[in-house]
Formats: sequence, C-alpha cells, structure tokens
Amino acid sequence: MGNRLSQSYMTKTTKEFDVAYKKLNAEQRLAVDTIEGPVMLVAGHGTGKTQTLALRIANIIRKTDTPASSILALTYTESGARAMKSRLTQMIGSEAYYANISTFHAFCQGVIKDNPDIFTLNPASEPLSDLEKLKLIRGLIDSGSLSVLRPTGSPYHYASAVLGAISDLKREGIDPDEFEELLIAEDLFLKSDDVSELKKTEIAKRQRNLAKNKELNLLFRKYQAVLKDQGSFDFEDMITSVVDAFKQNEELLFSCQEKYLYILVDEYQ
Repeated sequence: MGNRLSQSYMTKTTKEFDVAYKKLNAEQRLAVDTIEGPVMLVAGHGTGKTQTLALRIANIIRKTDTPASSILALTYTESGARAMKSRLTQMIGSEAYYANISTFHAFCQGVIKDNPDIFTLNPASEPLSDLEKLKLIRGLIDSGSLSVLRPTGSPYHYASAVLGAISDLKREGIDPDEFEELLIAEDLFLKSDDVSELKKTEIAKRQRNLAKNKELNLLFRKYQAVLKDQGSFDFEDMITSVVDAFKQNEELLFSCQEKYLYILVDEYQ
C-alpha cells in the first residue's frame, strides 16, 4: 500500500518537477540525474545551485525507495534552508516536510542534544551571539599586552577581523597549539638562509603577518580559555565538536550513516 500511495502521490507532482527539470542546463541535469556517488557543483551566486539540489532530492525520492526522512540537506543560512524546503514542497508536495533540511548549526545542535553522554557542550545552552563574541574579544584586547593588533588611535580596529580569523581557523580544524606550530615554522623559515630567495618586500610582508598572527594566536588561546571557564561555546565549536565525535565514536557515526542515506550540502565553505 505504501508504494502505491507513493507512486500515486508522485504522479500529482510530476508536472511541477518536469517544468523545473526542463529549465536546467546540461551540467545541472547531470547532477540531478546522478543519484549515486559523490557530486559537486561549482557555480557562482544566483546560478541555481539551490534549485538543482532541490530537484536532485525530488529525483532521488522519485527513482528510489528512499523516504524523504532518510535525506539530509545542509546549508549555511536559515533563509537557504527555507528556500530549499519551499522549492522541494512545490515539486513533491507535503512529503517534503519529512526531509531533513537545516543549517549546519541546527543539525549539529540536534546531534549534541540527542547524545548528551558524548558531548561536553551543554545542549540546553545557546552559542554566543555575534555581539557577545565581539564584547569578549574587545575585553581580551584590553587585557592583553598587544602592540600590532591594538593600534593606539583605534584599539578595536582589528576586533572583527580577529573574530573572523578565529572562526576560519576553527573551520579548518586548527586549534591554538596547531596554529602555534605553523607560526614557529614560519618564524624559522624567515630566520633561515632560504629566505634570501624572496624579495625584500615579500620578506617584510611575511614578517608583518607573522607578528599579527602571533598576537592573533594569543587572543585565540585566551578566547578558548574564557569559553571553557564560562561553559560557553560558539557556532564553530558546535560544528568541530560534532566532527570530532564522528571521527572518534564509530557508534555515533554508524547511527547517522544508517539514518541518512543521502547527504546534500548547499554552499559548502
């Protein structure tokens, strides 16, 4: 009965799917039609990535026995998740509501909440807001012995850039200790004979960047220490903690692999 209902249900939505499908270019159609295996779309803003992913989800449901609840689609923004859900609903109707379409942060928060015995982060707590992070980093700038990242005339000039750099490092899976190792390697290079191969302007530029990055790592280390002391965390901590848990806990990883048969990512960064 379930299969007959599904087939009948999809018949009512074929027209909407076909209209959208016919508007795709050759590369987009290839992505939609490739049901199994890894697929990557590289395209600029406004070129139809979200629409293509929504069509691919619809196509997976049409051509396989996969229920919508076994599909996971991740995006970076709430608006992106809503747009994908809306487009999928137009193509397959109310079944779209069962598809797991959310932001990375919402997904990770769900994993943490469902597995409180694995994670040290409090699932009931909310990650720091941008304003809270800015207030924290400004306090660290005031309390630190900085010279490069605390200009005399504008002490908070680099505050936003520092927060952005810390977020980037976390997304790359680099902690303060690993960042320090990279800085030591760069320092040793700039003091070695090999540096003679570079132009003086390039050497000066790298020396300035090294000085900035040393102070950045000092702030990074203090930032993480404060979060730990306060029992707080930011969005990047949520993601990295889940990634680390997947690497270290096979049972958790297997449970997610069994639950989600297809995983799609919108706007990978």
